[in-house]
This record gives sequence, C-alpha cells and structure tokens, in this order.
Amino acid sequence: MTELLVPPWEPGIERSLPSVEMVGGKGYGLYWLAARGFPTPPTWVLTIAAFDLTIQRMELGEEIAQLGRALATVGDDWTQLQQMLDDVEPRRRDIAGRVAEAVLLDPIGRVLERLVLMPDQWAVRSSATVEDRPGQSFAGQFLSLLSVPSGRPLWDAIRQVWASVFRREVLAYCAQRGLPLPRMAVILQPMEPITARDRSGVAFSQSPVPSMPGALIQAACGAGETVVRGYGGDLYSVEGETVRIQRVPPPEIRITGPRGYLEPASSPDAPPLTEEEARRLAALVDRVAGDWGGPVNMEFIWRAEQDPQFVQVRAAVT
Repeated sequence: MTELLVPPWEPGIERSLPSVEMVGGKGYGLYWLAARGFPTPPTWVLTIAAFDLTIQRMELGEEIAQLGRALATVGDDWTQLQQMLDDVEPRRRDIAGRVAEAVLLDPIGRVLERLVLMPDQWAVRSSATVEDRPGQSFAGQFLSLLSVPSGRPLWDAIRQVWASVFRREVLAYCAQRGLPLPRMAVILQPMEPITARDRSGVAFSQSPVPSMPGALIQAACGAGETVVRGYGGDLYSVEGETVRIQRVPPPEIRITGPRGYLEPASSPDAPPLTEEEARRLAALVDRVAGDWGGPVNMEFIWRAEQDPQFVQVRAAVT
C-alpha cells in the first residue's frame, strides 16, 4: 500500500526527502529543514495518499472533478468569478461537509494508533500540494489547529484540515491563477501547551519593508496565530549587530486553554524578544536562506528557556 504516514526525520539515517506529492509543500519544507540540521519539532505527516483514499472510498471523485472543471472556466473577470462561486456553492458546501464527517478508514486508523497514545496535545497543520510553492504560497488559505487534544479530537482536526481544501476562498484563489484543486497532507506535531512566556512569529531573511532593512522579524508572545492573522506583533529589523524595534503590541494573544485548543489572553507589556534574541534568530534565518539558495520567509516558535524552532519555510516572493 502507498505510504500513509511519514515519520520524523532521523539524523544519520540514510533516507531520501519525501516528495511534495507525498507530504505537500509545507511538509516538504519541514523535512528539508530537518535534513539540513535546522531546528524543527518532531514531525509526522499523514500523506496525500490518506486524503486520496478517503475521497475515493467516499466516491467523491467525480463531484470534485466537476468542481474543478467549473474553476477552469473562469478567467480574470471578477464578476464572472463571483457568479461561478455562487453557482457551485451548494456543491462546495456539500463536499466540505461530507469530508469533515468522513469515517476513519481502517488503514488510516492503524497508522494513527501509534500516535494517539503519545502526547496530550498536537499541532495539526495543513500541507497541500500547492502550499508554499514558488509563486503560489496559498498563505492563510487552509486550516491549521494548535493544542488539539489527543484521541478523537485529533481525527476531527485532520478532517477539518482536509475539508479546508474546499473553502470558498481556496476555490477563488485557484480559479484566479488557473490552478487545479489541491490535495491535502496533514502535518502532526506533538506539542506542550503554549503559554504567555512562549514567543512565536514570522521571519524574513530579506525585509519586504524598505524602512526596516536587513532581516525582518515580527513576534508576539503565545501562539503564532496572533502574528500570522495580522493581529499585531513587534517588528525587529536586524542588520549585522544593529537592531531596530518598532512596538506593535497586539490587543491580546493566544495561549492554550485548560482543555486544549487556543484561547485569548492579555498581551504582556514587555517586548517578546530581546535585541540579542533578535540577532540570534536573524542569523539562523540567514543560514537557512543560504542553504535554500535565495530569500526565505519562515514561521517560528521560541519556547521559554528553550531554543527557537522553525515550523515553516518557503521561498520569499521577489
């Protein structure tokens, strides 16, 4: 049977990188980072094959194909795009709803059994075939969930990530760029609860903001969702030893609740990173860009009293 679950990268073990067609764009980036010794959380990927098998057993292939053909009829005309989206809305909602309620197939259940007994909580992240690819990042289009409790909630979260393939905004993104509907792998990373002492955010090896040259970091306390969704986060421009800081404290942050998942919390008064930490992170991102062969955008988490880890890498849009 086609591989359904790819295990974490193990240093010293002879192994080829899994393909984007197996683990999606975000998953490929994480294995690429781990293979080169950059810090990442332990990462399993429920592969594209698991998504395909579920779609096949549900006999949704033709309905999804019809949806894809509708997308292919639309060009750059905004009015035509909106009309098409309205026309396919009943089919889109039906497919997304059925995928979100998919039955756990025995082959998938068997590969997940070894995981549900491990940690108490998981990060469940999207990794579509089209995600984080050059010129088509699909940034923010798909669903990712943090602090998901182990057991049944893990399967529920996987199905929600699969169903996000059929979001209206994803269909619009594909239609505007002449892309086929993506297929979805799911990243599974064990995690400890996120607290206000942890820091997360994004980092650019080359700043996209002319007034803040060098590497650019945006960080907030708690989960990275605060920064990624545009709620705020302090900006750090790093050029050599020089660090320029622009305070953009968010009105609130996101941390793990008592029963898992994320909930809002008050934003601490102090900046999330010191100047020395900003320099350290910028140097690490610069090393990644050197190995990548060009500018990169990254997401990171920096746990209290630990070293930073990367949870995403993609080529910067130039």
